[in-house]
Amino acid sequence: MAIIRQFGLLVWKNYLQQKRQILVTLVEILLPLLFSGILIVLRQKVPFQDYPNATIYESFAVNILPKHFLRELQLGYVPSNSSVVRKVAEDVRASLSLASVRGFETEEQFEEHIRTDPQSHQILAAVVFEHPFTHDEEPLPLQVSYHLRFTFTPRNAPPKEKSELSPNSDLDWHTFSLFPLFQLPGPREQHDKEGGTPGYFREGFLAVQHAVDRAIMRSYNRTGADHLLAMTRVVLSRFPYPNFIYDVFILAIQNQLPLLLVLSFTYTSLNIVRAVVQEKERKLKEYMRMMGLSNWLHWSAWFLMFFLFLSISVFFVTLLLCIRVSPNGAVLNYSDPTLVFVFLLVFTVATINYSFMISAFFSR
Repeated sequence: MAIIRQFGLLVWKNYLQQKRQILVTLVEILLPLLFSGILIVLRQKVPFQDYPNATIYESFAVNILPKHFLRELQLGYVPSNSSVVRKVAEDVRASLSLASVRGFETEEQFEEHIRTDPQSHQILAAVVFEHPFTHDEEPLPLQVSYHLRFTFTPRNAPPKEKSELSPNSDLDWHTFSLFPLFQLPGPREQHDKEGGTPGYFREGFLAVQHAVDRAIMRSYNRTGADHLLAMTRVVLSRFPYPNFIYDVFILAIQNQLPLLLVLSFTYTSLNIVRAVVQEKERKLKEYMRMMGLSNWLHWSAWFLMFFLFLSISVFFVTLLLCIRVSPNGAVLNYSDPTLVFVFLLVFTVATINYSFMISAFFSR
């Protein structure tokens, strides 16, 4: 009972201090509401577009290079000591109407050529066969393994995607990413039937891969392969995308909402540090400890008071963020209000504890 009585006295003491600073208390409660109001205004200003039907994309052929490619480009191949590899490379060159082919004994020799030769930009790509050919007349194995080497930086990326500030920058092929760094509402590269970034079609990757596969088939049996390929046409098409809502406001709040939440409780955090340090400076905490009050009771009383004040702010912030106030909907249209409330409540707990930690570094 003594502990409860002491705790109640500490809470009452902190309440009286806060009551004497009515303006500070009002700012602590109203500042989060102000930033929530800013989000509501943005929500009303930014319209959204509804796509009720599935997005269907046209198919496209990959048997030729895109029109923007220069035809004086070369095709590299590795290794150069195999006649069947040379024939495959020549077949690919003829299919894609390239200027010439160039062989390299090893992949390291090809890389050295790219690094040192000023004319290396004329090589569109290199076909590297992984089979170790022992002599010139050795045929291709039944299971062929090869890989294609293109330039690290795509050649034909749109100007807007060559900037590092672009969320979909085309400075490399993004082979380590399964999804874009910044997810956009709706299908990725919505108006590009070839798929867009990282440009497997516009960089010629798909055309070269298709031509190499056809050339490998011809290397086994040219007559049979020509007959089969004459009746076969390979086309590609993007997967359809279901109905969606294109809402640019989502793009805005995914970056700005965390910042606004931090700013909402910045003043409160500063006030918590000020109150604790001021009490420390006046030696009030030492006097209370001399009277037999425990240190944990002191911190618990501070925590409870600030937690109650911030809970009021969090409650109204949740209402402002989750209640629909116009035809454009709420700020958080599809978020459960209970989840939002709990999330913000946990954030306030972290804010209070962080402020307590900062106050330990100051004595006045």
